[in-house]
Amino acid sequence: MLLFFRCPWFLISFLVPCHCSLKLGFSKLQRGHRLDRKLIQTFTEVSFLDCVTECMVTPRCKSVNYFKGANYCEINYENKATAETRYMDNAGWVYSEKEHWPKELAGSCSNSTCEINQTCKHKRYSEDKFFECVLSDCGIPDKKGIDLSSIKREDAIGIHRRIHASCSDGYSQSGSGRLNCQSNGEWRYDIVCTDIDECLSNPCQNGGTCINNDGSFTCMCPDGWRGTLCIQVLQNIALEKSAKQSSTKSDHDAAYAVDGNRGTNFLVHRCTHTADGDKSPWWRVDLQAVYYIIFVRILNRGIDKYGNVSFRLQDVTVTVGLKESDISTPCGFFVGPGTASQLVVIDCPASTQGKYVKISKTTEALTLCEVDVYGVPVLSSNDLV
Repeated sequence: MLLFFRCPWFLISFLVPCHCSLKLGFSKLQRGHRLDRKLIQTFTEVSFLDCVTECMVTPRCKSVNYFKGANYCEINYENKATAETRYMDNAGWVYSEKEHWPKELAGSCSNSTCEINQTCKHKRYSEDKFFECVLSDCGIPDKKGIDLSSIKREDAIGIHRRIHASCSDGYSQSGSGRLNCQSNGEWRYDIVCTDIDECLSNPCQNGGTCINNDGSFTCMCPDGWRGTLCIQVLQNIALEKSAKQSSTKSDHDAAYAVDGNRGTNFLVHRCTHTADGDKSPWWRVDLQAVYYIIFVRILNRGIDKYGNVSFRLQDVTVTVGLKESDISTPCGFFVGPGTASQLVVIDCPASTQGKYVKISKTTEALTLCEVDVYGVPVLSSNDLV
């Protein structure tokens, strides 16, 4: 309840020592608009300046709506910048923001230490410096599973007010959905939102693993699949793309790792091989466009007439880059040693972007029978600077 008495404009001008600073507030009034469903409290039979002052002495308040025909005031906990979709045309209303008015309107409360859920009460237009902080609202409800998008126009978070809510998708509801703001500043909930285990219906396709979360679920997709339900096929974006390596032994060219041949017999199926004296061997592929790289697969050498030398695949680093001269963004690391015909999968961190993928090590020769790169496009190669 307001502790002010109404005062004519000329007396306000005399008593508020702001030297015409009220002009800013009046010049920025937005007539024919209001902010909907962000109420702290409402007041009846008050003047417009009383409405603004009520906002000034309420720390949580950011804006006001005022209906002149009924002297009706609404104070809001958001403004049009933070709740843009709720700012709307509404004939007869006036919208104003707290920051457009001088602090002096709050009187002795202009320097109060009231908490965010309190209102500073004082005697307006007097020299009395006394003020007190009283509970004004219960704050924004944050109970798990509650969806506040269904609240009604008259719902408010102020003391002795009510909000009508429902449960978010992924939760089952019991109770009426009413939330009552009690005099102690705490909500009384007449709603219970129980998490639904969506994984019971096996929503993940193509061998995906379902992980139930509060109000939702996540599918962990196997290699080659992506999307919310693992139904989008990932393409190997390295297949038949241009590849190079630091050196080449005999004719075991870098292109053999992206030719689509998945055999692992080094001599029969054409795997890559850097020169024996190369102590810092590397291999790279030009994807010819920028992608978010999701993971890289390396198919290791199998057993052949030289026996089993698959252990050479170890201490391997995979990096990604936008330029051929700078392929240094970490994707992953394989300690090894590898085993015969092993398919090594290296997951890249989220949002790893690159046009080039590089595989390198610091000891012995590097042999790759096939390299698969999976990702999604970011932009075309023509967009690169």
